[in-house]
Amino acid sequence: MKVRSWAAAALVALAVFATDVCRAQPATPQSLSELDTAVAEVLADARVPGAALIVIENGRVVFRRNYGVADRATQAPVVDGTVFRAGSISKSFTAIGVMTLVEEGRLSLDAEVADLLPDLSIRNPWRGTDPVRLVHLLEHTAGLDDIAFRHYWLEGRDVPLSDAVGLYGPYQSRWRPGTRTSYSNAGPIMAGRVIETVSGERFQDFMARRLTTPMGMTSASWTLTPEMAVRLSRSYRAGDLTEERFMDIPGRPSGSLNLTASDLARLPLLMLGRGTLDGVTYFSPATARRIETPAGSNAARAGLDYGYALGNVADTQGRVVFHGHDGSIDGFVATYAYAPQIGAAYVLMANSPAGEVLDAAGLVRRYLERQVAPPVVVAQPISERNRRAWAGQYQTMTPRRRLLAALVGLTQWEGASFESDALLFKGRRWLHVGEGLFQAEGDAAPGLAIIETSTGVRIQSGIGAHRRVPGPEMSAKIASVALFTFGLLSALAYACLWALSALMGRLKSRGGLALRLLPFLAILFSAAAALAPLALLATDDLTVLGRPSVAGWSIFAISLAAPILAVVALAKGVTPPGDANRVSRIFAVSCALLACAACLYLAFHGWIGLRIWNA
Repeated sequence: MKVRSWAAAALVALAVFATDVCRAQPATPQSLSELDTAVAEVLADARVPGAALIVIENGRVVFRRNYGVADRATQAPVVDGTVFRAGSISKSFTAIGVMTLVEEGRLSLDAEVADLLPDLSIRNPWRGTDPVRLVHLLEHTAGLDDIAFRHYWLEGRDVPLSDAVGLYGPYQSRWRPGTRTSYSNAGPIMAGRVIETVSGERFQDFMARRLTTPMGMTSASWTLTPEMAVRLSRSYRAGDLTEERFMDIPGRPSGSLNLTASDLARLPLLMLGRGTLDGVTYFSPATARRIETPAGSNAARAGLDYGYALGNVADTQGRVVFHGHDGSIDGFVATYAYAPQIGAAYVLMANSPAGEVLDAAGLVRRYLERQVAPPVVVAQPISERNRRAWAGQYQTMTPRRRLLAALVGLTQWEGASFESDALLFKGRRWLHVGEGLFQAEGDAAPGLAIIETSTGVRIQSGIGAHRRVPGPEMSAKIASVALFTFGLLSALAYACLWALSALMGRLKSRGGLALRLLPFLAILFSAAAALAPLALLATDDLTVLGRPSVAGWSIFAISLAAPILAVVALAKGVTPPGDANRVSRIFAVSCALLACAACLYLAFHGWIGLRIWNA
C-alpha cells in the first residue's frame, strides 16, 4: 500500500501559498449557494469521497457543509462530528504554544536551541556567530534538511517526544541559520520538545490544557484514542481510492493533530480575534501579528513582511492577504486560511489528498474576496545599474533536501529580466514597489525581495531563495550537461557497431571487447546513478522510498558500480592493447573521463553510495 507522508503538507502549502503560474479559474461564486454547488462539483469530479467545509464572514461562521462519505465501505456520511487529520496544520498549534510561553516571559524566540535542548546535537559550522535559534525552527530558517524518507515510517503513540527528537535526526544546518527559508518537518518537532522542557508537561498535555480544551476543541487529539477512533473518517489515496492506514507518528508537533472541521475553525476565529475567542484572551494582538510576520530570514530583514512565519504562511496572491496553513497525512488533506483585513476565513478538510481539494479552497477564497476591489500597484523606478545587476539566470538555493542540490545545480534555471520597472520572473510580472521589493500584478502585497550580498545577487521570497548564477558558471554547467549527453548518446550509437563486430569475432585483433565494453558500461552506469534515484523519487511511493527495497538497494549498487567502472575503464583506455586502433582508444578514454567527472559530481552531492531511504 502506498503511504502518503505527513510531510506532504509542504507540497500542499506550495500549491496554495506559492503558486507561480495560475490555472484557468472558473467563475467566482457570488453567493453561498453558488459556492456550495461549485465546491461540490469540484470534489465530485475529483472523486473525493468526503469533505467538510466551514466558511466565516465578519468574524462568525456563516456556512457549514459536509460532502460525501466518511467510509466508502459502509457509506456512512460525513457529519459534523466526523474527525479528519490536520497534518501539518499541527505546526500552527505548536507555534502558538511556544508563543504563550514567550508572552509569559518563560521563553525567548532568540534563545539558542543548544541551550534549550543541550542533549540534542545540531551540526552547525556557523554556531559561533549564527547559532540555531528557536525562531529558526518555527520559521524553517535553520537550514535543516527535511526529515528522511525512513522517518515517515516511524510510528508509536507511546513514544515520548524526548525520544522522538533523537529518532528524527541527525540534524545539520546546510547554510547559515537565519538567512533562507526551506520547509522542514524537523524544526517544529524540536520546538515541541522545547515546550516540554520549559513547561514540565508532555507536549500533548500542555496543548490540551492551554489551547485546545479551553478553546472548545473537544475532538482534538494528538494520538489515536479509542474515543477518536470511532469518529475518525477513513482515508483514501487520490486516484484509485485505495484505503490508507493510520500512522500514529511520534513527531506530533509537526503533523499528528486530529479533529473535526468545526473545531479546527476555532483557530482562524482566534486569529481573526487577534488572540481573543469568545471573550477569552489567549495571547495579545502583538503576538498575533508576530505569528503572522516572518523575522528570521534575510528576506524579512529586507522588508518582506509576508512568507512563512511562526507556523503560519501568508498568501499574497489575491485581493487581500490570507494567512494559514495546509496539511496532509495518511490520505487526508486539510487547509485553513483567514484574512484579518476582511474578517473572513475558511476551513476545508477531506479524506483524499487530491489536488482539486485545494482548487475548491481557492474557490472559497475568491468568494470571500468578491467584494474587494482588485489591488492597484504603483511601480517605482529601477535604475539602469540595478536592471543590469539583477537580470540573469537564477537557481534555487533552498531545496527541501540536500539530495536535490545535484539536480538543481545542473538543470534548474529561472530567467529574470526587466520590462520597464517590472521584473519578469517565474512566469509572472512583478512591479517594483521600492527598496528592492516586488509585488506581482494582481497580488495584495509584495512577494519578492532582491538582495545584494557579498557573494552575489539573491531573489528571495517568504518561502525560498534563488541566486543569480554568474555567466561563466552557467555556461560551464550547460556545456557539461551537453557534453555528457553527447558522450552517452555517442556511446550507445558506437555500441551498436562494436557489438555486431563482437558477435562476428572481429574484435580480438582490434584491441578486444573490454576496451569498448568497460567505457560503455562506465558512462551508462554513471547516467543510471543520476537518473535511477530521480525515477524512484517521482513515484512518491514511501513503500520503496522509506524502507530498504529491491529498487533502493539496486540504486545503491549502481551508484557504487559507476565509479569503479569509470576508474577501471580509464585505466584500460590509457593502457590499451597494442593492436587497438586510435578511434577505439580515444573513445574509451573520452567515455571514461566523462564517467569519472560525472561520478565525482555525484559523490560531492552524496549520490555515490546512496541509500535513498536515509535521504
